[in-house]
Amino acid sequence: MNALNKKKNDWFDQFSGYIILAGIIAVVAGFGISRIFDSWGLSSFIPVGVGGGVVVGLGAVTAVRKNWFSTEAAKRKALVGTNVAIMSVFAACIFAIVGFLNNRHYERIDLTVTGKYSLSPKTKNILKNLDKPVVITTLFNPGEMFYEQILDILKEYAYHTDKIKVESIDPLRNRTKVEELAKRLNISDLQLNTVVFECGEYSKHVQQNEVIEKQYPFKFKGEEAFTEAILSVTQEKQSAIYFVTGHGERQFEDFDRGGISGIANALKRDNCRVAPLDILTAKKIPDDCDVLVIAGPTKAYLTEELNVIRGYLENRGKLLLMLEPAISPNAPTGFKTLLPEYGIAVRDDVVVYNKVNMPLFGIQTVAEIYVGKDEYAEDHPITNDLKNFNTILFGACSVDASPPNDQMPYKATVLMRAPEGSWGETDVANLRQKKPEYNIDTDLPGPVSLAVASQIKELPKSVTQSHPSMANDPTAKPQGARLVVIGDVNFATNEYIENPGNTDFFRNSINWLARKETQLGISAKPPDFRKATINPLQMKVIFWVSIAGIPVIPVIIGSIVWWKRRR
Repeated sequence: MNALNKKKNDWFDQFSGYIILAGIIAVVAGFGISRIFDSWGLSSFIPVGVGGGVVVGLGAVTAVRKNWFSTEAAKRKALVGTNVAIMSVFAACIFAIVGFLNNRHYERIDLTVTGKYSLSPKTKNILKNLDKPVVITTLFNPGEMFYEQILDILKEYAYHTDKIKVESIDPLRNRTKVEELAKRLNISDLQLNTVVFECGEYSKHVQQNEVIEKQYPFKFKGEEAFTEAILSVTQEKQSAIYFVTGHGERQFEDFDRGGISGIANALKRDNCRVAPLDILTAKKIPDDCDVLVIAGPTKAYLTEELNVIRGYLENRGKLLLMLEPAISPNAPTGFKTLLPEYGIAVRDDVVVYNKVNMPLFGIQTVAEIYVGKDEYAEDHPITNDLKNFNTILFGACSVDASPPNDQMPYKATVLMRAPEGSWGETDVANLRQKKPEYNIDTDLPGPVSLAVASQIKELPKSVTQSHPSMANDPTAKPQGARLVVIGDVNFATNEYIENPGNTDFFRNSINWLARKETQLGISAKPPDFRKATINPLQMKVIFWVSIAGIPVIPVIIGSIVWWKRRR
């Protein structure tokens, strides 16, 4: 019997170490599997659980058999070892549970000032209303710049809707998958460092240079580009945006600083089609026109042309009108007779802001106008999400909402005002010769309104019939025109449109006019750079504290210690 027990003991002593080692390997393998697949499942839980149980169980049996607890010192060592083992297993279990919950319940908090790791409310709203499945495939080398940030934000997209599936392909290691994707998309060769968006038969490719601004400091434009791509592949119909020509308007094919090619490109990224329109030649506004844009006319519109625009507005038309100050006798454009029908008043002045002087009219100086959060409309879809950005206008005329009128079927809302200290300068003819000064008798007191939006409101039938466009038809009802009138066109030029506030204001206006409020513009995320502005007094305090204050502290402490010891 003793020989048999000895044999069993020898077997245990011989193989127990190997079994414990195998348990440790199983635990490590389980963690490795969870990292490879970036999730916790049965394939990772089983080896971690079994291996951990084997290590703890056999370790305890070994301790008992070898009498590790025979002496007080051994008991203390065993107790310490047991505590370490238990805490290790406990920590492993915590990691496993956290990993499992993270895989099932994705959530994180973005503490950056610019919100660079979060999606905007605009994108979340689009994802919430997404009704078509979208497959997103990344073709990036994992070592590429911004790859982790790209993949990170795409996971945010997938978290907010079950309609999006994100796949990652390493093009250098998985050439076969790349070829399969190219064949499915009917493309001969896919470019590297690309994000591919697919929805049914539609696809869109976003290149790395579309995600990152090349100029330093680099801005991450991932959310802007990706949301635009999702809209592009899920919307079969493009919005048609027509730019009126023939009256000195800014051209969307002009790439100079004063051109508006930048906003045209932004509209194209929003799945819009842009085209020029000569109203005098066409005699009508195309039936597919979703928004009519008039960008800074310098010549007067003929009555015939204004009637065409009026007829378009009466038939649910949408107009974005960007004006410029009337600085010459030929500047009046004729819209002062049309806009009052929609509760909008345009004045022959130039908005002056006397805080910062910038050259505008020859030798004369007026201000570049910075519209901040306090100057936007409190509650309007165009401006609700602009409170964190400044919109920059350069030389504007005042545009205001007409006083409330129960007989007016349209409601006009002021979108933005110039800051306190501004006024509407009416002595336009002398702006080239002298510095503007506020005249209480002739000038418009500030804060001056710069932009207005107008839309239909619910009124009794008897009231709607009093509108000029409906007076001849006793059964007529308002057709729901929408207008946005801005007293400046320079804010939309290539010189200023890169400013996030300018871009969003323009795109939000277009989308509101087109009744696509869920597709408002999304700005690029600026780098999270912070700088402190230090005045002379603060600089002196910092100097004396660092030069004199800190070195004196050890001297004071040493003196106190010496004095106490001396006593």
